[in-house]
Amino acid sequence: MKREMGKQIYRCLSVLVFFLVAAGLAQAADVKVYAFNAGVLKTQTQYLLKDTRVGTPLDIPVPFLVLKHGKEWVAFDTGCNAAATKDPVGYWGHAMATAYMPVIRPGQEFKEATKVLGLRPSDFKAVVCSHGHLDHAGAIDNFLGTNVPIYFQKAEMAEIKKVVDAQKVGTTYILGDFKHLNELNIREIEGLFDIFGDRSIIAFPTPGHTPGHQSLYVKPSKGKAFIYCVDALYTLENMEKSIAPGLAADIPGAMQNINWFKLEDWTGVKIVPSHDPEYWAKRAWAPRELVP
Repeated sequence: MKREMGKQIYRCLSVLVFFLVAAGLAQAADVKVYAFNAGVLKTQTQYLLKDTRVGTPLDIPVPFLVLKHGKEWVAFDTGCNAAATKDPVGYWGHAMATAYMPVIRPGQEFKEATKVLGLRPSDFKAVVCSHGHLDHAGAIDNFLGTNVPIYFQKAEMAEIKKVVDAQKVGTTYILGDFKHLNELNIREIEGLFDIFGDRSIIAFPTPGHTPGHQSLYVKPSKGKAFIYCVDALYTLENMEKSIAPGLAADIPGAMQNINWFKLEDWTGVKIVPSHDPEYWAKRAWAPRELVP
């Protein structure tokens, strides 16, 4: 137990030092960030904020990011699959559709939404998925017929393969989302992933929500560096009040991340949560640039 805690602390400190160095480096390429609204999940507060306002309805946004680096484009997450808009219970199963009822317009699926930037799936240099849950990797099948690499942390892909191999239903890993897994250009990474090699856009592990969850550090050309925490931080309230997430594979690990994000926030790095309705209500969606 002590050894595992030591590893967690060492990991957090190592990543912090890396980002402090990265923040001080000059970058040659212009970096712009766009946030997409991939719909809403109708849920309850305790599923995001553990044991908090139990039974209180909460409509949460489903964002994904598209980033431009010079003339190249990358996506971070893909949102939900369009099949969830047509038959949520049939596609996700009764338990998931009841706990997180989707309200998603057909035009909000990845390949349709990104047309506002004049993009097609084949235009992307890469896709990086934070993890394999239904609202984050749901639309990876939009990249069928392309050779675009789709990156997952190795530990996350191991979880996905367990579900697929066992044909297990009733989890937040949806079998339909991964039925074309062998036809896609899936790549596994371990640890920090400096996407362009200039430390401007870096995916890094934040296990806790899932064993292979990863978040994203971004240093845009304009404005402050920020971390898109994804489901390592559902809402700013989780961080500000040190409230554990309502859903996590490893609650102590999840809290380690939340405390680390609080440190980053205190030291000047912008913190962007995934499903905070108040936060995203104040932000612009694509085609306008995101200002965290």
